[in-house]
Amino acid sequence: MTGKEQVVYRSGTETDFPVIAGFYEKLDQHFRELDLGLPQPEDVGQAWLDSFARTYGKFSMVHIAELDGEVVGFMLSRIKRVPPYWGGVMVGTLSDMWIEKQGRRLGIGRKLSELALDWLRQQEVHSIEIQVLAHNDPSWNLYESMGFKLELRQARLLWDDYDKYQDERG
Repeated sequence: MTGKEQVVYRSGTETDFPVIAGFYEKLDQHFRELDLGLPQPEDVGQAWLDSFARTYGKFSMVHIAELDGEVVGFMLSRIKRVPPYWGGVMVGTLSDMWIEKQGRRLGIGRKLSELALDWLRQQEVHSIEIQVLAHNDPSWNLYESMGFKLELRQARLLWDDYDKYQDERG
């Protein structure tokens, strides 16, 4: 890096979807290296796109980072309603983020997060949630530095015969 790189940030468009689907496949692999215990569907990038494409622009938004004209990162944010017994309010989630190696250590993750938070604020959500895998200290450190506080812990029990179960159920 020369220090002269130009990073441009923008909202994603459907023409960005193939590139970010490929990035999501890398992110999913990273999750599995960090011990994510859920099954991996075939064509995980397309499955991920399908999970938000219908609500894009209203309940989901992708922010893009370009370095010298090349897309190097994205962040997906989503909006959901929590159950009535938790107030039934709309909350935002910082859902998924990936930055290619050449874009790392340039503040892109923080800026994408800030853009997502700004968009969610404009949508008048009650609060913002994140989920960070237990061994993903760099992501947790970023979000903690931005003011996120630990509120909920999630754990998973995998059956001893999990591989057999996965083969039978897909």
